[in-house]
Amino acid sequence: MEKHIYIITIFFIIGLSSCKKNNQKDDAIKIVTEWTGKEIQFPQGIVCTSMGRDTSCIDLHNDNYKIMLYVDSLGCTSCRLKLAEWKKIIDDSDSVFNQKPEFVFFFQPKKKDEKELQFIFKQNGFRHPVFIDKENKIDKLNSFPSKTEYQCFLLDKDNKVLIVGNPSYNPGIWTLYKKVITEREAKL
Repeated sequence: MEKHIYIITIFFIIGLSSCKKNNQKDDAIKIVTEWTGKEIQFPQGIVCTSMGRDTSCIDLHNDNYKIMLYVDSLGCTSCRLKLAEWKKIIDDSDSVFNQKPEFVFFFQPKKKDEKELQFIFKQNGFRHPVFIDKENKIDKLNSFPSKTEYQCFLLDKDNKVLIVGNPSYNPGIWTLYKKVITEREAKL
C-alpha cells in the first residue's frame, strides 16, 4: 500500500509540474522519495494557542491520522498561511471521514511577527489550535524541506509521512489526502 501511495504522489506531482523545468520535477521527486515513510518527530514544551490565548491541544502521539503544516518565518506569513483555505479543508473533513484527522499547525514566527500572526488568526476568524514554535524546535528535529509547498504532510497513526504536499495550495492534493484516508479507513 505504501508503494502505491508513493507512486500516485510522484505521478501527481509530475503531472502538476509538466509545464515546469525538469529540475523542479527532479526536486519534487527527490523530496517525495525522501519524505515518504519518514516519521515526524514532535518537540516537547511548545506553546499551544487559539486566537492568542493558551489552550489545550491535541495529543501529538494519538492514533488519528494527522495533517501537519509547518510554516517558518521566511517570506510573507499572511500570504503563505491561506487560512481561508484551511478553514474549508477542516470543515470538509468533518463531513468526509468516519474519524476526522487531526490538523496540526506549527508556526515559527519571527519575534517581532508573533503579534502579527495572532492578528492574522483573529482577522480570519481562525479558531483552530496552533503551536507557536518560537525556537523552531520542530524543524531542528526534522529538517523540513525549504520549499513551502513541501512543508505539509499527511501522517499515518504512527506519525509517518504518507503524502507530501500542501492542500491549501492545490485542491488536487486535498483530493489525494481524502482518497488515501478513506481507503485506509475502509480496510479497518
